[in-house]
Parts: sequence; structure tokens; C-alpha cells
Amino acid sequence: MTATRSSERTGALTTLGLVLAREIRTRTFSRTALMSIGFSVLIIAGLIFVPKIIGGGGGDHPEVAVAGAKPAQVEQYAKLLPDNDVSAAPAGATPTEDRPLVVTLKPRAIDGKVYESSQLSELESVTARLQLALLSDGSGEKAPAVHLKAVHDDSEDVSRSMIGYLVVVLLFGQIVGMSSAVTQAMMEEKGNRVVDLLLPKIKPLSLLWGKVIGAGVAGLVQTGAMAGAALGLLLASGDRSTFDIVLGIGWIVLLWYLLGFLFMGVIYGGIGAMMRKPDDVPSVTVPLQLINMLTFLVGVVALQQPGAAWVDVVSKVPPFSAILVPLQYITQETTTGDMLTSAGIIVACALVLSLAGARLFSLAVRTDSPKDALRAFVTPRAGTA
Repeated sequence: MTATRSSERTGALTTLGLVLAREIRTRTFSRTALMSIGFSVLIIAGLIFVPKIIGGGGGDHPEVAVAGAKPAQVEQYAKLLPDNDVSAAPAGATPTEDRPLVVTLKPRAIDGKVYESSQLSELESVTARLQLALLSDGSGEKAPAVHLKAVHDDSEDVSRSMIGYLVVVLLFGQIVGMSSAVTQAMMEEKGNRVVDLLLPKIKPLSLLWGKVIGAGVAGLVQTGAMAGAALGLLLASGDRSTFDIVLGIGWIVLLWYLLGFLFMGVIYGGIGAMMRKPDDVPSVTVPLQLINMLTFLVGVVALQQPGAAWVDVVSKVPPFSAILVPLQYITQETTTGDMLTSAGIIVACALVLSLAGARLFSLAVRTDSPKDALRAFVTPRAGTA
């Protein structure tokens, strides 16, 4: 009897491995997967290099306070800087959040101060125009020296916010995309009756986990390829600070991709098991689409204040945790204990859902109607009959 159980266990592991290997081979090296990686790398390259090519430009034109200038000069500089609100300032004025740029004119120098370092490019543009104006009015034979200084260094905060947004988009796209692939695979194999040949030899739970793990590994390879491309492009661009941030967060992004996909994959797999033809997709997947939209919306809103109390609470709830925990880690708004709690919750939920999904799958094989499968799932006695 012990030998029989061992044989059954080995058989289950063997069949799981076969399904898993087939899914990895199919999903990882398909034309669609390679095109998706290539397209994503092009987008990443554009986000890194386009701002540098166009000069890093900035749509904001903050207020400029000019110290050491006569009223007539202030009016002249206001015409010279039509995109900025130019005003006079007393000697020794310092930048504030409301008045971030302060320029002090001296006989042979221009001292520029800015409230945050991310606005240095705007300050540089302003002082360059003032320098030209001072040369053109004949007040000096040489251009006055320009000294620029930032009161607060927020360069890393800006980089982390930008990376956080990209991670939210990347994780959401990968988790939903690969989960949808599981649904499609389950629907196709049920529709062409392949599953009728597999189930007598493969347990529903093994088939479901084989599909989910295989698609998850394929997605992990794709995500890793995109992360590697981003690191290479950042090195090529010379942006060492952003490179260091991305390198430090890479593991958390890959880990939470796996956890998020683990949770959503078993849900999509169970849902896909109920469908036999494409016409079934809208009626069955509408609730999932609403959950996906809500997850993405929560991630975007959380970007505005990742350390808010409501974000801490929602980050414990799957599937939102797959987006919010990496975001909070990137913006340094979470702790190791909070991350472990969120990870434990999402893994436990995925394991419970996998059992429910396997049962739903086995019931759905016996009927062509998703409603009948759900009815049998909810009322076991009717399903048994």
C-alpha cells in the first residue's frame, strides 16, 4: 500500500513537470512573448533617453524672485522671462516652496538659489537669460559668473517616484497579461477536448498548478529581461544614481511579480476552466476586469502619498499588495515586518484559491455551461448528482 501511494505521488509530480515544461516552452519563446519584450525595451529606452535628447525640459515655470535689481530692471527681466512670474526680493532672500527660485544680482556675479534640486535646470535657464541681458545692456565687458545652489536635494525622491510609477505599470501589465494567458490556455484545452484526455491521467490540481507555474516562470523571464535591459540602458546613459536604485529594487519587483501572479493566476485558471468558447469570455471575466481596473487605480493614487495610512492597510490585501508593497519599498515607506505579513497573506490566499480552482475545473469539464459549473461548485450535492 505504501508503494502504491509513493507511485501515485511520483506520478503526480511527473505529470506536473510535463505540464509545467510545456507551458514554459510555449510561453517563453513564442513570437508574441519576444515581441512584447522588444516593445517594452523600446519604451524603457525612450523614457531614459528622450528627456536627455530634448534637454530634460520641464513644463513648470516657477516664480523667480530677483534681489539686487532696480524696479526698471525687474520689469525688463519680467519681459525676458514671460513664462515665469518675476518679482523683486530683498537682499538675502532665500527660496521657499511657494517662491522656489531666488536670483541675486551682484556687480560681477549672479547667485542663484533653488528650493529643490530637481528645479536646477529651470534655474540654469533663468540665470543664462539674465546673464545675456546684463551683457547686452553694456554693464560689463565680461559675462558675470554664475553660481547655482539647491537648498534641498530631492533628486533621489524624484527618481524613486518615477521608478515607482514604472514599476506599478510593469507589474500590473505582467501580472494581468500572464494571468490572461492561463485563462486562454485553459479555455482552449477545454474547447478542443484535450482536457478530456488529460484528466483521467492528471489530477485537476496538478494541471492547474502546471499551467500557473509555467506561465509564471515565462513571465518572470520576460520581467527579468526587461529589468536587465533597463539596467544596461541606464549605464549607457550615464545615470548612475538611478541605476543604483533600480539595481537595489530589482529583487523586490521580481518577488512580488511572482506573488501577485500566484494569486491572480489561480483565479484566472479557475475562471478559464469554466469557459469552452470565446463567447463565454465577456460574461465570466467582467468581474476580473473590474478588479484589475481598481487595482491599477489604487496603485496610481497611492503614488501621490505612498506612506499614507490607508495605503498601509490596503497593502495587506491581495491583489492590491502585489502593486503597493513594491511601491512602498521603492519609496522607502514600508518595513520588513509589513512586507512579510503581506507576503504571508497573499501566499495563503493563493493556496486556498488553488484548491477551489481545481474543484471548479473538475466540475466545469463535465458541463458546457459556466453557470452550471458555478451552481455545482456552490451546491456540492447538486454537482455530485
